[in-house]
Amino acid sequence: MQTGVQFQTLMSAKQRFCMMTAICLGAFLSHFTAGVVNVSLPSFTQLFQTELGVAQWITTGYLLVIASLLPVMGKLGDRYGHRMLHNYGFLLFTISSVLVACSTTIATLLVLRVVQAVGAAMFQATNIALITLLLPKEVRGRALGIMSTAVALGGMTGPIAGGFIASVLSWEWLFLAHVPVAVVATVLAFRYIPVHLPKKQAKSIDIFGSGLFTIAASSLIFAISGGNEWGWLSARQIMLYGLAIVVLWLLIWRGRHQAEPFLPVAVFRLPAVSTGLLISFASFVLANLVLVVMPFYLLDYAKMSSLSAGYLLTAYPLLLALTGPLGGWAADRYQAQAVVLAGLGSMGAGLTALGVWLGHMSTVELIAAIALVGAGMGLIASPNNSYIMKHVPLEHAGAVGGMIALTRNAGLVTGAALGLGMMNGQTAGAQPDLEAYKTVFIMGGWLSLCCLCIWGYATRSNDRKKRANG
Repeated sequence: MQTGVQFQTLMSAKQRFCMMTAICLGAFLSHFTAGVVNVSLPSFTQLFQTELGVAQWITTGYLLVIASLLPVMGKLGDRYGHRMLHNYGFLLFTISSVLVACSTTIATLLVLRVVQAVGAAMFQATNIALITLLLPKEVRGRALGIMSTAVALGGMTGPIAGGFIASVLSWEWLFLAHVPVAVVATVLAFRYIPVHLPKKQAKSIDIFGSGLFTIAASSLIFAISGGNEWGWLSARQIMLYGLAIVVLWLLIWRGRHQAEPFLPVAVFRLPAVSTGLLISFASFVLANLVLVVMPFYLLDYAKMSSLSAGYLLTAYPLLLALTGPLGGWAADRYQAQAVVLAGLGSMGAGLTALGVWLGHMSTVELIAAIALVGAGMGLIASPNNSYIMKHVPLEHAGAVGGMIALTRNAGLVTGAALGLGMMNGQTAGAQPDLEAYKTVFIMGGWLSLCCLCIWGYATRSNDRKKRANG
């Protein structure tokens, strides 16, 4: 077996293409399957004679398990090899997808959905590390950009495909439709992702530390996802936030006294890593503000048809698909910091335009504003990921790659919760008025500005340190 650095020069163009195809198919499928059942949740209550609150765990439980396990799986990848975790995650995901469709009770379905989420977490947590370790740095940004596009397209097409499947096929096909693609991805992964050894073998896996992190992450994300339903200052929310803070503090305190802590705290102290993770989280919050709130505005306030609203919202994934690889290419050729800055500016411009002029915008202007948000996301994701991984020691690539994936999932949950929560802060039973929608987007514009300032300051400080050391 050889190291990832050696494979950067030995891999053929065909092997790189097939490897990237497998990785991107996995990134697409894990987010596609997260949303494909959303539109059918009410029908599951009738099929299995259960309450909607139970049926919602088909989606919520899937997302919660993935988010909780991402850093754990990344750490296991650092220990046992990212290829092994990634590829066996494909196998587990594919087999459990078939088994979910054979469920006869809601309990069985939920358990198998958790197994499916474990498989998805295994390849979500290791895909960034594989790209970082196995591809040359001159093409790494473009590869991360293509993968980010696959993530966005999976998230956008899942609900659309779910609606189509629910209208013409039985519920089992919600879990079977993607299986042929998963089989192809699994075969490509085992055939073309090279076997490699980690640069430095971790001494052991901190089982207790991984358990603490899982408790902290699941408590926090569970609280965020339920904030609208329970109330943001309810006793349950405060208990969950308190539990997350106490457990996370205990994890960090414990890690300071270990040779091989679960969380590589020293790595997170690097400004490039900590700032990059913050920007990753915030950018997905901003994106999901638009993706969650705009359909309500278009359908309920602007009185558009579902078809027209769907066409209009495709401006986001289309621009992301175009600018994702472009942003990666620019990060490879120029400076990732400048590309991320441009992306934050683009997202901020789109959100500010919606916040100021919503209600007076033509269809073309709405499309342009949504396109700015999509373009900004494409310019942020891959350059930011590349910038983070550039500053991470290779022995921690899996752990930090898992944290990047965690910020993505947590950002999506937080963006949805904030957007819906602000719109629901109206009179009970009343539809949100125009000012409620504008307030959501204005808040997004201010958040973009804060991120611009933080990123600009961090970039400036990093440049000063380089000049001082150079």
